[in-house]
Amino acid sequence: MKLSIALATILALTTSQAIAAAPRAVGTRPQLLLDSRVVDGTKNIRMTMHSPRRDGRVLLTNDRPWENRDSSLVAVYSSILHDQGKFRIWYDLGDRKERNRRVVAYAESTDGIHFTKPLLGLVDYGGTKQNNVVMPAEIGGCSVWIDPTAPPQHRYKSQQKVYPSSQFHMYSSPDGIHWKMFRRIRIGAGGWDTQSIIYRDPELDRYLMFTRFWRAARHGTGKAPDNYRCVRRLESTDLVNWTNQSIVMAPNAADKALHSTPPGQPAVDYYGAAVFRYGDVTIMLAQAFWHWKPRAAGKKGLAPASFDVRLAVSEDSRGFRRLGNWRPFMANGPDGSFDSRYVWVMPNPITVGDELWIYYVGSNRDHDNVIDPAAAGKRKSGIGRAVLRRDGWVSADAGLGGGQLTTAPLTFSGKRLELNARTGGGGVVYVELLDAQGTPLPGFSREQALPVTGNSVRLPVSWKPGSRLDSLAGRVVRLRFHLTDCQLYAFRFRD
Repeated sequence: MKLSIALATILALTTSQAIAAAPRAVGTRPQLLLDSRVVDGTKNIRMTMHSPRRDGRVLLTNDRPWENRDSSLVAVYSSILHDQGKFRIWYDLGDRKERNRRVVAYAESTDGIHFTKPLLGLVDYGGTKQNNVVMPAEIGGCSVWIDPTAPPQHRYKSQQKVYPSSQFHMYSSPDGIHWKMFRRIRIGAGGWDTQSIIYRDPELDRYLMFTRFWRAARHGTGKAPDNYRCVRRLESTDLVNWTNQSIVMAPNAADKALHSTPPGQPAVDYYGAAVFRYGDVTIMLAQAFWHWKPRAAGKKGLAPASFDVRLAVSEDSRGFRRLGNWRPFMANGPDGSFDSRYVWVMPNPITVGDELWIYYVGSNRDHDNVIDPAAAGKRKSGIGRAVLRRDGWVSADAGLGGGQLTTAPLTFSGKRLELNARTGGGGVVYVELLDAQGTPLPGFSREQALPVTGNSVRLPVSWKPGSRLDSLAGRVVRLRFHLTDCQLYAFRFRD
C-alpha cells in the first residue's frame, strides 16, 4: 500500500514536471522578460523594473465654470479608453463639501494630450445642462470598459459604488455618452468602495472582477491588526453571478513588519488595483495606501495618508508576483506638485507607437484631506500622463563584463526575429538558437550570429548567410542571448 502511494506520488510529480517543462507555443506574440515562463536561466544578469517617465504636466482638471472649481476636484475613480480614433476620458468630479454630489464628466482628444470638454446637455448639474456630465450625482466615479460580447446598446459598461445607498451598480451605454442603469451587482460581504475593474478574459472565456475586500469583514472584528484592505478576484459568465473569490493582493509579512503603527494594523494596505491583460500575462498596478506615522499633536489620522503605485504580474490572473523589490512603479510627485500626495493609475495603459501611455489622477490632498504644506494651501488635482517604453516593464541587464540569458523551450512561427533592446556605447547582443537539450543548432550558433546594436523595440536579428530562421518554425528550440552593456526587454518572432 505504501509502495503504491509512493509510486503514485512519483508519477504525479513526474507528470507535473513534464507539464511544467512542456514547450510553450509562442507563435509571433511578444515575449516579455517579466513573464516567468520565458526565462529558464541567467548568468551575470540583473532583472530591472522600469518606471515610466512623467513631466508633471496636468492634462485635464476642473477648469470650467460648472465644475465649481472652489469646492470640487478631479477624483481618483476615472477612466480612459482609446476608442473611435480618440482618447476618451470619463472623469470623477467630486465635491469636497458634499460627498454625495459626485458626477462623471466626459472629455476627448485626438492626440492624447489636449482634451476638450463637449457641452452635451444631458445632466442638470449646478442648475444647468450646459456641461459635459454624462452620469448623474451620487455616482462614485467610474470604471469604463468595452464588453466584446455585449449587444450594441450595452457595448460600454461601467461599475461603481452609489452614494449614499452604498449599492454596487453597473451602467451601460451604446456610445460611452448616453448611460443607463444596467443592473445591480451583488458580490457578498467585504466591500466595494473603490474603483472596481471588470474585463472579459479571452483565455478563460469569463468576466473577471478585481475589487476591494475588507479583511475585517471576514473576521468580524473591525479592529487592528485584522482591519485592512485587500484586492479580491471574482469570476462570472453572465455579470450576475460572481464566484471563485480569492484574495490576490494583501499586506504580506514584510509589509506588516515595515512599521509599528499605533493601532497595530499594517502600515500599508491595497486600496484597489488597475488589472489588465497584457500579451500573455496579467498586470496589476496596485494602488498602495500608506498610513504609519502619527501626525502632529492634536491632529487625527496617520501620515502620510498617501497613495503610490506598485507593479505585480501573473501568468494565470490568480497568483501575482511583486516586481522591482516592491519599489514604487509610480511614486508621489515632488512636494508642491499636483501629484505630491496621490498617484492613482487609471485603467488601462494605451499603446501609442513605440510607447505605453499610462494616465493617472494626481492630487496634493492626502486621504485625510490634508493639503501638501508645500502648496501654500492651494488645492491641486488633475489627470497626468506617464510614458513607458513599449513592453518595457522589466529588462535583463548586463554590464561590460557580459552576461547570458537562456529561455525555456518554445516553439514559434514566422521567419524573422526582433529584439526590444537598448545597447550602450560598448554594447552588443548575439542571439544563439539551441535545441531542447541546449545544444547549438547548425547555422545559429554564437559564432555565426551577427552583432545586434541600437535602441529600438524592433532590432532585427540575423546570422551569417545561409541560416534561414523559418526552417526552425514549429521545432522546439531555446534562445540564448549573449549580452554586453545592454538592456533586453522582450523578443518577438515575425512573419
